Amino acid sequence: MIERFNDGSGAAPRLRVGQTLWGMSGLPLNCGFDGATEWSLDEKFARCVEAGFEAVECWLSDENEREVGDALKRHNLKLILGHRPFSSDDVRETVARAQRLGADFVFAQPADAYTLLADVTRLVVEGRKIANDAGLPFFVETHRNNFTETIRQTQELIQSVPDIGITGDFSHFVVGGEFYGWKEENAVGRMSQILPLVQHLHGRISNGEAVQVDVGQGDTQPAQFFVEIWATAMRHWLRKAQNGDVFHFSSELGPPQYAIALPDGREFSDRWTQSLVL
Repeated sequence: MIERFNDGSGAAPRLRVGQTLWGMSGLPLNCGFDGATEWSLDEKFARCVEAGFEAVECWLSDENEREVGDALKRHNLKLILGHRPFSSDDVRETVARAQRLGADFVFAQPADAYTLLADVTRLVVEGRKIANDAGLPFFVETHRNNFTETIRQTQELIQSVPDIGITGDFSHFVVGGEFYGWKEENAVGRMSQILPLVQHLHGRISNGEAVQVDVGQGDTQPAQFFVEIWATAMRHWLRKAQNGDVFHFSSELGPPQYAIALPDGREFSDRWTQSLVL
């Protein structure tokens, strides 16, 4: 079983930062309103390289696979591939795409919140084997409208698959559980079964009421609450890390309706600038 992403370099364990292609939708800020043209794929990837991002996360289809794959190669960016499987065939399709494009690993948002635990367990175990047999790590994302949308259901899945690898998008737990980051909430403690299994993080902060809020300069209380969560996961990962292991952190700030917008649809938080803060 492939438990974590290792780049084969033999270098000391390290943190790697990246960006999501979805998070660059509709940029520059309010380009659809001000007459500006949305950045081209090459412009987006060039900005990623300039910012020091080493990889881009994508959800791809047959229609855009070649275009995105070619652009990644032009800019020497690594690929992480996401998908939402309901069957093993869904995983096979994504793993085959990942192999064609040379992705580092795949992550999955499994089924939905109403699928039976036994069925999700089977999907995760079979999906991981399909990916591992192809030489790819396979992680399961914590996310609303998936089986892993709550801490309790994610814990149930962990009890069924104790060695599961987690892609942690904890903004969903925080908004779903209405956490504010208060000490007495014990949010990190409630995630204590989950955080040691995290292999990959998505960067987005919630204030307990909205899934995505402005991170400011990173010094706000909601931002520092997420720093505590992320740092706890990273410390767990580092304790078992071997040479060549890479912990990947991706900025993932979605466009509206994830992003809060004014009544006319304009965003008032520049997601690209916020990505650099994250």
